[in-house]
Amino acid sequence: MLKLSDMPKFRKFPIAVKRGSFVVKIYYTPSGGYDRFTVTYTSLGKRRRHTFSDLRDARIQAETIANKHARGQADALLLTNTDRLLYVRAVQTLRPVKTSLDRAAADFAEAHRILDGRSVIEAARDYARRHPKAAPTKMLPVVVDEFLKAKCDQGLSHAYLKDLRYRCGRLAKHLICPIASVTAEDIRMFFSELKLSARSHNNFAIAVTTLFSFAKSRGYLPKDHDEMAGVEKIKDLGGEIEIYSPAEMQRLLAAASDDVLPTLAIGGFAGLRSAEIQRLEWSDVRFQDRFIQITKGKAKNAARRLVPITDNLSDWLAPYAALQGRVWTHSSSYLYQCQASAAARTKTENLPAVDWKHNALRHSFISYRVAITQDVNKVALEAGNSPAMIFRHYRELVRPADATKWFSLSPEKPANVVVYDSKEA
Repeated sequence: MLKLSDMPKFRKFPIAVKRGSFVVKIYYTPSGGYDRFTVTYTSLGKRRRHTFSDLRDARIQAETIANKHARGQADALLLTNTDRLLYVRAVQTLRPVKTSLDRAAADFAEAHRILDGRSVIEAARDYARRHPKAAPTKMLPVVVDEFLKAKCDQGLSHAYLKDLRYRCGRLAKHLICPIASVTAEDIRMFFSELKLSARSHNNFAIAVTTLFSFAKSRGYLPKDHDEMAGVEKIKDLGGEIEIYSPAEMQRLLAAASDDVLPTLAIGGFAGLRSAEIQRLEWSDVRFQDRFIQITKGKAKNAARRLVPITDNLSDWLAPYAALQGRVWTHSSSYLYQCQASAAARTKTENLPAVDWKHNALRHSFISYRVAITQDVNKVALEAGNSPAMIFRHYRELVRPADATKWFSLSPEKPANVVVYDSKEA
């Protein structure tokens, strides 16, 4: 290897290798205690660099580049009259767009390569059709407002609209810019700053994708806009499903106040989501028909469903049969506070308090219901989940014997309580 110390005559840098007016220079650029030599030149308006550890290799590269350029200049001097005419025409054609002939030729060759021989002109026309210059510039927050109004006009469920409003609203506050300028990197940074779980990340991605589809339908984005394709989904491995034992549920119900008890019973023995319980009217609890009606506007997924009233749930709700209005008349935060307080009151001298577990009432219902019915599809309809979700998370989680105990939990029946019987109705 030829090092700098071996070639005294090259100690003066930069070394210039000339061929006509074209110059390639070699610089001495040591790094990390080692010799480094950088070959630099300008080609097609761009500065080019190549680095070598051996001065001889750098010199060979510099001379090769200079010779190639010199041959190109020599070829230019041998132009025929026809070649000169074509050259003049080409230069005149390019003058309005202010592009050099060599740059235009390089761009055309690259486009031809990308299109694999297909027409560059047709590709340009297709691009112009998909990306019209006259497309309106719409700020992202404005598009979000239009999007939410359009979804509301479609009569979608309150729960779905609330979810869209939350997720798209967060995006609109984060990115106050034209929607057409939002990139996949912008969205990835937005998700990163939110520090989302896998499921929440994917739910946000679905909401944003729906927003972009709306923007494309309104002409605010080109038809081939695919920035969301660059936002990867995260595999949702799920978490450990927490449920209550029959003994824990009995203690919770015994400690609950009169206004909170129906929410615990409906959550545990009918599997309604907390948000569904808060929207539930007593008129939806059809005692005589022995089912709870979850209407389209009250369900999470905008799908109407009927949930059976089990015998023990009928017993727990019987004292409330004459009530009207909402099952829960207070705020969401107060409901969670009251349910957690009921759990805290289960503490005795001999037993610790029952932990309040997020979504455990619904998880318990689904788990015990699958165990006692052995029918995933049936429980999926009752719970408003997909069979795949039920099968993946709840199958064989509990024993049938425990499921029998769960749906046998009943209060002591006062003599003045009338329990509706569908067989007599």
